[in-house]
Order: sequence, then structure tokens, then C-alpha cells
Amino acid sequence: MLVIKAFISSFQELQTTLSEFPSMFKQTDGKFQSSRRPPVFFWQHNSQIQQTFNSSNSLFRDLNLIESIGSLKKDGFALGINLPPDIVREIVSLTRKFPCYGDRKNDRSFYYSEKAEAQTKYGEVFVKGIYDESALLNPVIHKIENDPKLLEIVTTYLGTNSVQKKPHLWWKFAEESTLYERRRAAQMFYDNRNGCRGITFFFYLTDVNLCSSPHVFVRGSHIKKKLSYLFLRRGFTYQQITQYYGYQNILPICGKAGFGFVADTRCLQKANPPASKDRLMLEIEFTVRDK
Repeated sequence: MLVIKAFISSFQELQTTLSEFPSMFKQTDGKFQSSRRPPVFFWQHNSQIQQTFNSSNSLFRDLNLIESIGSLKKDGFALGINLPPDIVREIVSLTRKFPCYGDRKNDRSFYYSEKAEAQTKYGEVFVKGIYDESALLNPVIHKIENDPKLLEIVTTYLGTNSVQKKPHLWWKFAEESTLYERRRAAQMFYDNRNGCRGITFFFYLTDVNLCSSPHVFVRGSHIKKKLSYLFLRRGFTYQQITQYYGYQNILPICGKAGFGFVADTRCLQKANPPASKDRLMLEIEFTVRDK
């Protein structure tokens, strides 16, 4: 039964991908804290987005919607969706008020400022620090995920106002890691489709350069896919990706704190392992809601 469901999901995506090929061909080039209950690492809720948007209330005053949606359709991602500095500071302040959870483990909570002590206490080296719903329900997160310009991108690109919203706030730590840990932390190329159509907004909350885990996208991979990639639910190596897409289409995304971008969840991507500096990121994922 699981095999049949996986086949159906892959076949449906194949139909969607093939239907988009014509458009592609037209293109030119703290303190320790114990957890009393299992934490919720994302706050998912259904939403019926209003069809009228008042862009004057947007945090993203300089965002060009036509250019962003055009890039999203052509390349699979669009850059320059940047948060104001005061909003960045407000979100970063949440990391001082709320604990994160080491590698999403319910009994490994600690404040970011005490990461070293936590790793000594638990005898583990953490790859990620994930924040739960206590931080995600903050009004500043709510303001971003309901921003009128972001919602207009969502409804225009996905073609519906019936979506699910999932915010994520997490650290990627600069630590030595084994091959297994690197794969577990999504260092290989992957996509986020999971059988659903969607887009994700990413916001760097710390400065990100080539040494601090930049996100990497494969341009055009949301449409152009090797047939086997549609059926194999696993990561793909750099060699596999360069052979099919070309190295010139593998783009690391660097930027200062507040730099933001959006990507189709079908776009192949990865996060390079941080070499010297931790990275804090906010993600807000919108997927088409099941009816």
C-alpha cells in the first residue's frame, strides 16, 4: 500500500512537471530547562487567505512582486525579500527568551548562549537547535507570515488561497560532523515536495557567507527533473547534480542578517555545513491545503 501511494504521488508530480515544460522552453537565458510535554517544532494551521491585499502595510516596501514571481517561475527561487533591521532584532531576541532543542530531541532543551554547557551536560555535539511553538506563536512571526505582499506571492504562484502555513525557527551549528550526521542534517541535495505543492520563504537572521551554511539552490530544477529523481526519495550528490544540471546552475545564497528569499519546494537544494559560524534562520512554508 505504501509503495502504491508513493507511486501515485510521484505520478501526480510527474504530470505537474510535464505540464510546465512548455513555459520552460519559452524562457531565455540562558538556562537549562526540562520539557514537561513534547514540544511542537512548527505551528501548522490552515488558512483561507483573503484575496484583497493592502501592500501599504507590508514589511517589504521595496519588494517588486512581478519580478519575484517571475524569478520564482523561471528559476525556482527569487531573492531580495528582505526583513527590516528592527524585525530581525526582535526575532533574534526570541533566542534569548526561549530554549531551543538539540537535534529536535524533546529532552535536550537549552538556551543558545549555553550551547557549550549543554553539549557537555548531554555528552552530544548538536547539529541543529530547533525552537518550538512557544517561540513560533510570537506576534512578530505572525506579522511576517501574514504580510500582504508575501501572501500575494503565495496565492498568485500556487493559484489558490487555501493553504497551510508552517513557520520554523532554528540554528545550524558549526561543528565537526561525520558523514552520517551530515546526511541527516540535509547536506545532500534534496527537495521539500513531500507530495505537496508549495513555496517556502527563508530569512537569514545572522550574516551568512560561504563559511556559515549558505542555502544552495539548483536553478530550474523545479521544472527540469531527471525521471528517476521523481521516484527516488533520497538525497543526490554534488556530482549527480552537476552532471545533469551543470555547475553553473548550482547557486549558494549569501547575505547579511535580514536577507530573504523564496523557493518552490520542488527546487533541489541543500544547506552547506557551517565551517566557522552558526546560522540562525526563519522559514515559513506554505503548501496547498488538502480538501
